Amino acid sequence: MICKLDEIANISPDTWHEFSLQLDSGLTSIMLIYTKGKCHAFKNSCPHQGRRMDYSLGKFLTTPQGNLVCPAHGAEFKPDSGLCVNGPCLGESLQEVHLEINDGLVFAIIE
Repeated sequence: MICKLDEIANISPDTWHEFSLQLDSGLTSIMLIYTKGKCHAFKNSCPHQGRRMDYSLGKFLTTPQGNLVCPAHGAEFKPDSGLCVNGPCLGESLQEVHLEINDGLVFAIIE
């Protein structure tokens, strides 16, 4: 389980959250946002150079339009698709993490 849905949907919608998950392969950081009635999650890594997307642990930059901004080179990503719409990795996407929601709990499906 990553979190409770109501914690992100009701308390802080349209806000990025960082969660560190312990997997067999090691610690993995994911970013999650609840926007426009849906949860979206991505690995916390820019496709340009693999740097984390949070400029400080769990703190993210966004544009006035709601795009996520990479703090290293300014690439902008759509929060619902992870598609880069501006910057050095234009047309590439963040790596999506599939989610399952059961009984108000959010689970990450990482393969």
